Amino acid sequence: MTTFIEECEEFTAEVWAAYKNHPWIEALAGGILTVAQFSFFQIDDGAHVAEFNRALALGIAKAPVGHPWARAAAHVLDDMSTSAELSEKQSLLDELGVERRIEHSRWKCSPAREGYVNHLVRTAYEGSLGDIATSLYPCSLFTVVIGERFRNTDMSHSAFKRWTDMYTRPTRNEMREQHFALIEATAATADTEARDRMRQIYRRSLEHQVRVFDAAWVMDQQWPGSADNGTAP
Repeated sequence: MTTFIEECEEFTAEVWAAYKNHPWIEALAGGILTVAQFSFFQIDDGAHVAEFNRALALGIAKAPVGHPWARAAAHVLDDMSTSAELSEKQSLLDELGVERRIEHSRWKCSPAREGYVNHLVRTAYEGSLGDIATSLYPCSLFTVVIGERFRNTDMSHSAFKRWTDMYTRPTRNEMREQHFALIEATAATADTEARDRMRQIYRRSLEHQVRVFDAAWVMDQQWPGSADNGTAP
């Protein structure tokens, strides 16, 4: 029997391939990703870390008391708070000699990244708990796209390896599994309109994920009227 996630994967096959095999990730695998490209992604990720956690918190508020998804989300927020995760990312830049600070302000991120975080937060405010899990699931697949792929891979910089290892942690894998379980449970009782909405939410999250990698690959930080607002490395 086909799962709902498998339906979503079929619906987004080309986008998923663009995500999993993005040139930024392939350059990381090939040892040719530059420090500037790596640093751009980490700096640009500051707002995403904060808003991802906001979406988790909103999901916890909507979840039934004692729901396993909510317990996993609370574990993530406890184990990897916004300040702790940003400090860890900052230590990567410090190790690489990059004299830039990672901030959680949405005003400091690229247009692509702001689009992504706006999508996550809007879904968290407007959607059901199942919608929230669906929007967050593609990001949780970093445990596969980054964590599993690079688990036993040597990197050109130790900071790069420390970053990929962040996505092998049990807390992140537990959250991915709970997203999956909640999505499947929600879809199983949802009507056609709700299932279609979930598919579109899933697709849009994947599309945003590709866009933020696009921005990091070419280091595109431009907003209208400004060549550089201070985030690009």
